[in-house]
Amino acid sequence: MNYTYNHLENTKKEEGQKELLERNLEAHRNRRWVINSIYAMSLLIVMLCFYFDVPQAVIITIILFCICTTSEILYRALDKKIELRLKRGFESIIWTQKS
Repeated sequence: MNYTYNHLENTKKEEGQKELLERNLEAHRNRRWVINSIYAMSLLIVMLCFYFDVPQAVIITIILFCICTTSEILYRALDKKIELRLKRGFESIIWTQKS
């Protein structure tokens, strides 16, 4: 009796964690607008720098390109991390249901 109750509680807990991870992944993907706004602002700044013949326009362009690249890499890494945690959690739920 106690084993069955503990097994049921563990299954509920793991399913709750899976739902939480799914919501986190969805919320993370909904924040894509932040990355897109960084790109748009960077492009606007670069265009204005070249339009007004700012002497350091090339340096500013390189710096903004590095910021955009770094933010994209970090965004994708976090996305992969959440997906892997979700996948591991899903596999553990399947494994516990088989046993």
